[in-house]
Amino acid sequence: MATHEGALAGMTVLDLTQVMAGPFCTMILADLGADVVKVENPESGDQTRSSFAHPGAFRALNRNKRSVTLDLKSDAGRATFHELARSADVVVENWRPGVAAKLGVDYETLRPLNPGLIYASVSGFGQTGPYADRPGYDLIAQAMAGVMSVTGEPGDRPVKSGIPLADLGAGLFTAVGVLAAWASRQRTGQGQYVETSLFEAAVALSVWESTEFWATGKAPQALGSAHRMSAPYQALATRDGFVTVGANNERLWQRLCRALDAPELADDPRFARNDDRMAHRAELVVELERRLAADDTAAWVQRLLAAGVPAGPIQDYQQVLEEDPHVKARGMVTTVEDPADGPVPVLASPLHLSGTPAAVRRPPPLLGEHTEEVLAAAASQQGGLPPAQPEQSHLAAGRSGERGTTAAAVPRGSVHSRRDGPVLHVELANPARRNALTWEMYDELQKLCVAARTDPDLRVVVLRGAGEAFAAGTDIAQFTEFSRAADGLDYERRVGAVIEDLLAVPVPVLGVVDGPAVGGGLALAACCDVLVATDRAVFGAPIARTLGNILAPAAVARLQRRLGVSRTMGMLLTARTIDAHEAAAAGFVHTVVPPAELDAAAATVTERIAAGAPRTLAGLKEIDRRLAAADGSGDVDADDVLADCYGSADFREGVAAFVAHRAPRWSGS
Repeated sequence: MATHEGALAGMTVLDLTQVMAGPFCTMILADLGADVVKVENPESGDQTRSSFAHPGAFRALNRNKRSVTLDLKSDAGRATFHELARSADVVVENWRPGVAAKLGVDYETLRPLNPGLIYASVSGFGQTGPYADRPGYDLIAQAMAGVMSVTGEPGDRPVKSGIPLADLGAGLFTAVGVLAAWASRQRTGQGQYVETSLFEAAVALSVWESTEFWATGKAPQALGSAHRMSAPYQALATRDGFVTVGANNERLWQRLCRALDAPELADDPRFARNDDRMAHRAELVVELERRLAADDTAAWVQRLLAAGVPAGPIQDYQQVLEEDPHVKARGMVTTVEDPADGPVPVLASPLHLSGTPAAVRRPPPLLGEHTEEVLAAAASQQGGLPPAQPEQSHLAAGRSGERGTTAAAVPRGSVHSRRDGPVLHVELANPARRNALTWEMYDELQKLCVAARTDPDLRVVVLRGAGEAFAAGTDIAQFTEFSRAADGLDYERRVGAVIEDLLAVPVPVLGVVDGPAVGGGLALAACCDVLVATDRAVFGAPIARTLGNILAPAAVARLQRRLGVSRTMGMLLTARTIDAHEAAAAGFVHTVVPPAELDAAAATVTERIAAGAPRTLAGLKEIDRRLAAADGSGDVDADDVLADCYGSADFREGVAAFVAHRAPRWSGS
């Protein structure tokens, strides 16, 4: 039974594209059920809204989408887009290479915010190579890819394909790439970068032409409507026009000869086999058209089809869109209710899925029509948390479109905690922003750490993030409040105090990392004694590329101790992130597991830690702190720590239990 939801229901696409190739890709995704949010500049939006001859140009490529207006050249607009990207599944752009990076919305910038993000770029010639910086147009791509050298009649002026096949082909290939990356993400949890170009699409579609060249060593030439590999397969003149005939194998050739009442052609050695007919194509056309001139196209189509020969007329678009019964039967033309023009015809999707059909659900949007709706939904994803005051949120774009850009308030985030026997579970909860830490979250975390110092029954603290993220740093919205250098120093001191209180927790802290642990999230992860991570976890502090701030010396020293000086400085200076496997190889992460196994792995490690001798666990933590303070030299005075363990009742119980071959019963005394 078919469902009202499309196959891609649940996929959110941020569409930064305009004109044709990119919008065609995202329209395919939208037809299949994805929520495509078209992000347009507030001044004019997509070029096709105003700069093309027909007002329907925008309508042809942007149905089923919502429109948001953002000025990506402004700090506020860029920050808003970053927030949307944190929870998006796909971003598609079709600017010239380098533009996305200049605007701060490229893949390398967005990946740390959302490691599961699929980012697709479609350009004229691709992101690399000697032509990468050239402007990309369908005409130029067709010409340079060889398409125009084989289009048209032999000896005539070069012509391009009547359909913009480089543009549309690139859009189709990009959609396929996005869907392939989406399928891969279902298995791995990781996003990836997808890239193609108009030029490559046109080359990739030249399957027969490339085959001919490699087989003969000669460049293929224009053949009009004829086929490169078989004959007859082309348009042939009739009494009143043309008929297309596909008699491209021996069985069909014999049928064609019978339908034409021309058995002599079947016996003619010039036309005996396909190779012969190809070699004598010009003579073959003369012989066929001499016979076809006896009747009209419609009569020949009926007669050839009755004989089992593929045939058809050449129709113009009025005949196709208004008269053709098959177009009607297949539902290839439908209507949408345009806000300005009322019911208007649009092409339907050619994809037919039995369970989750493609559908035209909404008309192309007015410029900025859904800004408020989209941003309000993004702000409310957390659910159940008190909203921030509007003046404290940077989700207002700062520019207005046709329907306005006022954003709803953004949740402040929270830190959830629960006690499970000797284990304190702490969850950073701001999933709409990949658990980026707000001032309130830092304060709540600090209070929990301080309380943990005086809890005699506590054995383990488990720190994790909500959803598919650990913590994507500090909530950057708060940095918009900074007006002087002293604000940054106050921030570092405030966060540093929280970090010191986390480090001072007397029991082991287990970090459970899924997704990004970047910036402030990396600093928290470095305070954990043991880290369990999924294979989609990433660690880094790409601030040299994104924010232009700096880590405090204590944070840098801690990372150098945990990751090594070379790896730490390489990460920070090049603004790169490392995955969980590299982090494990460096000794930073204890265990790497698939996402589905994270909870079980965390529970196992938690149970093993909680089963340890409390004085031993606390003593090891204290020695680690002293070693860190002594720069890891090992020359520290820890006699008091050793005496505390050896003089404890737990040590005596451990020895007795070992001798008696039983499990020890720790009391913590």
